[in-house]
Amino acid sequence: TNKNSKARDTTITNNYSNWEQPLPALTRIRHFIFPPKSSVSLQQKKNPMNLIGAASESDTATDSLTLSSTTSTITINDDTEDQPKYNPILLGLGGAAFLLPHLFVLLSLPPVLLRRGAPYLPTFGGKLNTTFDLIRGHILHSRHMQQKQTQQKLTFVDLGSGDGRVVFRAAREGLFAKSVGYEINPALHIFANCRRLMTPRYWSSTQFYMRDLWKIQLHQYDVVAVYGLSPIMKRLGKKLEEELKPGSIVVSNVFEIPGWRVNDMNRGKGVYLYSVPECFGGKK
Repeated sequence: TNKNSKARDTTITNNYSNWEQPLPALTRIRHFIFPPKSSVSLQQKKNPMNLIGAASESDTATDSLTLSSTTSTITINDDTEDQPKYNPILLGLGGAAFLLPHLFVLLSLPPVLLRRGAPYLPTFGGKLNTTFDLIRGHILHSRHMQQKQTQQKLTFVDLGSGDGRVVFRAAREGLFAKSVGYEINPALHIFANCRRLMTPRYWSSTQFYMRDLWKIQLHQYDVVAVYGLSPIMKRLGKKLEEELKPGSIVVSNVFEIPGWRVNDMNRGKGVYLYSVPECFGGKK
């Protein structure tokens, strides 16, 4: 009987020592998201009286020690049983990060199918740098632009502003009194406004509107940025020609505007700058 009691004590002690051993980093992360079930807990769940029945065969002192250890083991395992099989916070964040980009693309498809807009195509760092290098260079060589900048009246608009990155970059450049974005996709519009609300320095210099670009007036803007598709560029060119004032500029990413002449002094790789009204003289 004493030998059996010592064997049980050794088993319980080994179980505790195994729990205290450090786990590799990846294993700890996996256990945090999907907590494992203890094998001792599963055995006790099937037949919780095994340990108690075996302990009753030993003497009184050993029986008391074994029951105490068994009770603490059952308590620990019961707490483990109450834990969820996964971490709901991490699972929710992972699901949102996976679904959000797909939602952006899906909600941008109807305007594309109706030939009234372009899909969600974010402008990345290299293109952004080229875009604002061209804009900055043109302002330096334009007396009209420099005068408006001095009077703090220079304005910027992004047609199809998406997640707002172009508008935020325009605000950071410090060239414009106001930077505005128009977007028809509700998910992207909400996302851009959330970014704006979380950054107080953008509150006074940026603004986002959820509107159809074909229903807005553009005469009040000095710099227009657009990332469209070839099926809408000709129609967009006609709208810009009718509404923009002399001295304004248009910067188009990837796609040229049919019938317009690119400003030869401000040409970037895949980014085209047009000066109004000089650009209306025919495409080179």
